[in-house]
Amino acid sequence: DPLAPDSTPAKRVAMGRFAHEAAVCGVPKVGEPLAFYMGCDSRNEYIYKFVTKALWDPRDVGAGMIAGDKYLSEGQLYVARFDANGQGEWLELSLTDPRVANFSGYKFANQGDVWVNARLAADALGATKMDRPEWGAVNHRNGEIYFSLTNNSAVNRSPGKVDAANPRANNSRGQIIRWKELNDFSAERFEWNHL
Repeated sequence: DPLAPDSTPAKRVAMGRFAHEAAVCGVPKVGEPLAFYMGCDSRNEYIYKFVTKALWDPRDVGAGMIAGDKYLSEGQLYVARFDANGQGEWLELSLTDPRVANFSGYKFANQGDVWVNARLAADALGATKMDRPEWGAVNHRNGEIYFSLTNNSAVNRSPGKVDAANPRANNSRGQIIRWKELNDFSAERFEWNHL
């Protein structure tokens, strides 16, 4: 907590365990949940969204760990699937989804295990593997979200595995992907393209 440097850090398990590079917040609206967008900074990994259970109250600005405890400890964790038609869907990482519950690659013990092994749960859901999601930003004027995809290497992703979201086999210089939620920041559908 920058407001209390001697405080104890808190794990935010519900936000998922992976190589977090960023957590950028959607446009806050009073009385609605907050949405945080996060990249897993590794090749062939995913873009995630965490939607808070708590509804935004602007009186929490500057509340440090107290606000963090309120908003970042409970909510839904999603992973992105970018479809070739420019549409996308946020897939909830939940043990209630049969694809997660019956995943042959790993037996999840409970919902906490799903969050701790978010990458495996994303694999189970068939999310879109990305070229090293890293930095993110939100345009507060139009609601668009941008993420830089740093790079890949042909060693880690062969040319035969390109897709609409990752169209270059040897993407050594990366790219920027952008999307916009179809309704609000807690929406499960979005439209996307390359910037």
